[in-house]
Amino acid sequence: MKKKDFVIREILYRVYEKNEFFMTQKSLAQTCNVSLDTANQVVKKLSQFRAIEKKPLAFRVVNPQKILLYWASTRNLAADVVYSTYSPNPIEEIEEDMPNDAIFTAYSGYRKKFGEPAIAYDEVFVYADPDDVKRKFAEKTVPGKNIVVLKKDPDIKRVSNNGVVPVALLYADLWQLGTSLAERLIIELNQKLKLRPVEAFKTVITEWREKLN
Repeated sequence: MKKKDFVIREILYRVYEKNEFFMTQKSLAQTCNVSLDTANQVVKKLSQFRAIEKKPLAFRVVNPQKILLYWASTRNLAADVVYSTYSPNPIEEIEEDMPNDAIFTAYSGYRKKFGEPAIAYDEVFVYADPDDVKRKFAEKTVPGKNIVVLKKDPDIKRVSNNGVVPVALLYADLWQLGTSLAERLIIELNQKLKLRPVEAFKTVITEWREKLN
């Protein structure tokens, strides 16, 4: 993830996990270990489509849904892939054999966070040290890969819970995958987070991209 992604993730983490809506750019910069200028740039972008209400040296989140959808549509999940391989083992066994400090996202993350074992999936996505995963699952030159390791930044453990990414990052990662299962889970997440249907925001997201590029 880029530095701006850390800031957006922190904003959404505070809103959805901590129920905090008022925050300062300084606190974001310090927590995310980025410059104050980076935090200010993110706040400026979010204020352009009125997702936040700016105050002197601070701001209040007034529409976290806009921030979530903006991040989901602009995040580059593919750029975070640091290792991928294939294992013939059952998905449950693959998950159990992951390093202890691996943090699950996408399908595994959804199942573990919401306890819905009826989900049928054939890929495991984790934030982890690629070398640790390689020791468990050796690299194989096969066309299909069902284990995908994403770059684990120093702060992801703090915002995660029970080995699962925070809900906003889970949402963004599923959005980026774009599979039929991911889209179904996005719809369910919309309901859990009390968001409007995804289709209603496609035009809005296109407009945001045009304005912010």
